[in-house]
Amino acid sequence: MNPLQKHVDRLFAKYTLTPQIREMKDEILGNLEAKVADLTTSGMKYDEAVRQATASLTSVDGLIDDHRNIYISRYRLELVQTALLYSLILWIFTIPTRLIDQSLLSYQLLAVVLVIAIIYLVLKSIWKKEAWNYTKQRNLKNAKQISRWGWLVWGLFILIFLLALAALDFGSNIWFNRQIKIDGPYQFAQIGIKFAKPFLTIFIPLMLQASVRLMQKHEAVTEEFGQ
Repeated sequence: MNPLQKHVDRLFAKYTLTPQIREMKDEILGNLEAKVADLTTSGMKYDEAVRQATASLTSVDGLIDDHRNIYISRYRLELVQTALLYSLILWIFTIPTRLIDQSLLSYQLLAVVLVIAIIYLVLKSIWKKEAWNYTKQRNLKNAKQISRWGWLVWGLFILIFLLALAALDFGSNIWFNRQIKIDGPYQFAQIGIKFAKPFLTIFIPLMLQASVRLMQKHEAVTEEFGQ
């Protein structure tokens, strides 16, 4: 078998040969053959030209739509920064609840904010400028699927949690057809806070969504093969 064809077949072995993938495969094979032709024309032996051409392309993951080369340090740092912003907003929302709710939730969220802030400052200080150009491959399609599933699971969690909470607090009154009584605005606020707390977990699907957005933002611009 043609060594170039064998090399290209190996590169695409794990991919389903859709029309788009097949077209890319043929294009890469043509580029390799052209490169070998140029090298042999300049006096290089054929076997050495093949070795040099195949060594110039060892993976096509970054060329397939689902895989993206990401400036990994920039992506991670901004992801931590986004986590800091979201956790800070959630903490601010819980500050007024200290007057009514006796739990430590607001203080726990403040601790989370401080930990994330420290992580952000440490990463920003240890990652020098040369690290900004490091790239790693990430599967954007998988990240989008995880984000969609994250929102779906979160929505189901909120629905089930609120139904269970309502059943525990008001189930007996509803079961025995008794009137639900709320003794004043203070008790109403307590109930409202209790039902609002689960929504703080929105931090998780928001971070999954932010991960997808930042992958696209920090995608490395890859030169086309053969240029």
